[in-house]
Amino acid sequence: MEVKLTKHDKIILKNIAYNPRIFEKELARKCNLSKDSIRYRVNRLEKLKIIEGYGIFVDYTTLGYSSYKLYLKLNATIKEKKELVDYLKQQKHVFSVFESEGNWDVGTAIFTRNRKDYYEFENKLLNRFGIIISSKRFCLMYDAIIFDNNLIHNGNFKEFSFWKSNNQEEIDEIDKILIHELHKNGKESLVNLASKAKLSIDAVSKRIKKLNEKKIISFYSAGINYNLLGYEKYKLFIHVKDYSDEFEKEIISYFRSRKNTLNIIRMIGPWKFEVEFLIKEYDEFKKLLSELQEKFPKYILKLDFSIFRNEILFPSENLLL
Repeated sequence: MEVKLTKHDKIILKNIAYNPRIFEKELARKCNLSKDSIRYRVNRLEKLKIIEGYGIFVDYTTLGYSSYKLYLKLNATIKEKKELVDYLKQQKHVFSVFESEGNWDVGTAIFTRNRKDYYEFENKLLNRFGIIISSKRFCLMYDAIIFDNNLIHNGNFKEFSFWKSNNQEEIDEIDKILIHELHKNGKESLVNLASKAKLSIDAVSKRIKKLNEKKIISFYSAGINYNLLGYEKYKLFIHVKDYSDEFEKEIISYFRSRKNTLNIIRMIGPWKFEVEFLIKEYDEFKKLLSELQEKFPKYILKLDFSIFRNEILFPSENLLL
């Protein structure tokens, strides 16, 4: 059942989606409410599971990793599919796992420091589950943009770019502890972080500032359950037949202008772009497909899509700790 949001709920979600460390007094000013009222409303959104938690997004390419996607079409029972998903969740290099309806049944994002690690990961997967995998597609993620759009509430527009670093920053064990704790709770206080890291509050503050400046921490985020707000997550795979820098700028500008665009990933592989949207009705998505084909007939070869469900992120435990 879709949860209905009040005007103040929408303002709160808009402002904490990519800034959960925003001060209560700032939210109170934006909503024209008291800090106590803001605290009550945020707690209510958490209890309703609309806000599922708080974390950070780490750009692993700044730490020397390469980013891959692997999509699988299965000929499997429900039990076999669950075994495959559970297996992926336990693998060191897996960043996320998602189930879908459409062209693919399961997808996963993988980060490795070298091609050998990915090669071994895929070999082990095929050795164990190859009999139920009817087809697969492998892609390299070149870079990505996440949009803080105005779908829920109009406000300042922001976007975050990542996965395109050519640097290899160094972090130590204390940085790893801070990243780990902020993954668990992006709103964690400096007092608690200092206690975990066994450092002064000032030292922790300086370390976090440096992680932000180096773009190792790309952004802070609140996990919002858009399904409870009536949305499904659609993933569009764009195959191109003709390509130019001009086309790339035009299509990215087109997606940037849409309120329901979540992110764009530029790919090296069978398709050129992956784009995620929040959609309430399938007819709305059909209209989007028609618009794309009418606007870019010279460039678009084929459009595939999937509806993503049950996405799980595994942020730092596997790769850093």
